[in-house]
Amino acid sequence: MNKPKPIRPFKTLEEETRFWDTHDVSELLRNPKISLHQLSPIETEKHEVITVRLQKSVKEKLAKIARIKGINFSTLSRMWIIEKLQDFERQNAA
Repeated sequence: MNKPKPIRPFKTLEEETRFWDTHDVSELLRNPKISLHQLSPIETEKHEVITVRLQKSVKEKLAKIARIKGINFSTLSRMWIIEKLQDFERQNAA
């Protein structure tokens, strides 16, 4: 795996927290050399709720990966759904 670009220091912990809470880092995971300024902001409010039924083993795997990444289970699930939608859109752009 390639080493990510160095991240410029944030002025405050609050500034850093706000940045990571409001930007989509999925592109950074695919391309560690991308500049943080190129990351897309994520929607600030989520207005819709969906229910997805999963096998217990699948949910446990998702929860384990989320813990390893240090993020919430639902955040990881949402990130992966968004990534797949973006992949689909890129592949089907005409």
